Amino acid sequence: MRTREWVFPYDSTMTRTRISQVYLWTITTAGAGAVLFSCARLSREQFDIRFLLLALATILIGPRLSVKIPRVNAHISVSDSFIFLSLLLFGGEVAILLATAEVVCASTRIGRHPRTHIFNAGVVACATFTTVWTLRLLFGPALKAHDFYSSDYLVLLCTMAVVQYLVNSLLVATNAALKSGEAIWRSWSKSFLWTSITYFAGASAAGIVARFIGNIGFFAFSATIPIMAIVYFTYWTYMKNVEVAAAQAEQARRHVEELNRHIAEQERISKALRETEEHFRTAFDYAAIGMALVSPQGAWLRVNRSLCNLLGHTERELLKTNFQAVTHPDDIGSDLANLYRLLQSETPTCQVEKRYVHRDGEVVWALNSVSLVRDADDKSAHFIFQIQDITERKRAEAALHSLSLIDELTGLYNRRGFLAVTEQHVAAIRRDNKVPIVVYADLDGLKEINDSFGHPEGDRALASAAEILKETFRSSDILARLGGDEFVALAAIAQDESAELLTRRLQEQFDASNALNGRPYDLSVSVGVAHFEDEDRYSIEDLMAQADRAMYEDKRRKPSRQNNPGQIIRPRIAAVA
Repeated sequence: MRTREWVFPYDSTMTRTRISQVYLWTITTAGAGAVLFSCARLSREQFDIRFLLLALATILIGPRLSVKIPRVNAHISVSDSFIFLSLLLFGGEVAILLATAEVVCASTRIGRHPRTHIFNAGVVACATFTTVWTLRLLFGPALKAHDFYSSDYLVLLCTMAVVQYLVNSLLVATNAALKSGEAIWRSWSKSFLWTSITYFAGASAAGIVARFIGNIGFFAFSATIPIMAIVYFTYWTYMKNVEVAAAQAEQARRHVEELNRHIAEQERISKALRETEEHFRTAFDYAAIGMALVSPQGAWLRVNRSLCNLLGHTERELLKTNFQAVTHPDDIGSDLANLYRLLQSETPTCQVEKRYVHRDGEVVWALNSVSLVRDADDKSAHFIFQIQDITERKRAEAALHSLSLIDELTGLYNRRGFLAVTEQHVAAIRRDNKVPIVVYADLDGLKEINDSFGHPEGDRALASAAEILKETFRSSDILARLGGDEFVALAAIAQDESAELLTRRLQEQFDASNALNGRPYDLSVSVGVAHFEDEDRYSIEDLMAQADRAMYEDKRRKPSRQNNPGQIIRPRIAAVA
């Protein structure tokens, strides 16, 4: 067995590296000692023409007929047969020297590292030395004297193969184990256990050739070339089969490991999916807002208890219907359009405020958030509805909106509300072929009423004035309190009518109220009127300003009034076009 380029990556454990180096030099030194000891025991008679022919065959032919050992950086060659043959024919010392010389030549062919060459030589020298002296201890020095057909000769060959195999393979396996940190037994059994057959084949071939030479003569050695060829091709075929089997075993091992990793990963994914599903189910069922899974056709697939409470239906009742059945009719069209955009991937999510209808008929406002879930084939699986009740918020918004447009004291529009609705109302009046007018009214003597009777009475006076305005103007006219004691109205008159008729009717209503009401004062207003003309390009605020100026003209024309609660003077109401 020949090792090749025992180069390993650097091991971070310095102790292991030192031990490996000590081991390498120990084997090298032992091998050198075995070679020197053998040289001292050699005699010149052992070096004849037959030995030279065998040595040439061993050194020149043997290393070239080698087979690589699978999974390790080592080779097996038929040189082992020549070494065994030299041991049987010329003695142990010659075999030790020839084995060492052969391995040095073989190492230079298969590797370049000097330390590798001397270690390989030391391993083979130690193995062959051990084999030679084991055989001498067991069978005596005359090894070639045994009869080929005797049981002792067969035992000798088997012992020679076993000792050479064990010492050689264990020394190399130990070196590999020290470098890799693996157990020696594991390294040996994994890479060298099944190479033992090659040693038995080599020993058998050497025994047969030795008997051929002993019976026929050394020049019959040429007749053993076919035997060597058979041995080599036996090596080659066996090692190829071993290599294929090892590759298949390694591939099977990798497949098993990959399968185990795949199974473990599938179990992990399955567990994660179960946990995710459980978390989703818990979050779904106990969510504070309504949640539902809805089919692409709109049917409820799954609903939670919050949604059931929101709509007043049981889970069974909802699952028998679709979301359209509980949606306000005015919102169904926009809902279907939004879901269509989701199905067409025009938008990833959709969030709208919409109305549902409670089981008792009440409208429920909700913030509806919808997303689409697709399956593995990118087909629409279902919608996820998240439905948050915003009814109270919408009511509060409506109340705030109303407060921002309505005067709280009189119930009329305030300035903001009046300006918000007049533009559209002017257009409607003109479509009816009528003339829009702005009537500006100021309640007279409000300050005196407040000073004489208090502000609560002043508020009652404003409220009474607002009621008189409501009774005077049509329900389709727009009335507003601008603030303080100022009122404004947007009214419509026919083409052939005059605004004086309207101001006169207003005077009559105030007179009637004063006559019927037991107040300690009379109510009156100063009024100004401004007309919209077809060619007018003025805004509503411009016309309000014109009517305001006309109202002040009317107020200046009135006599000065002393607000004596005992004597109330009813002022004249004038209209200014």
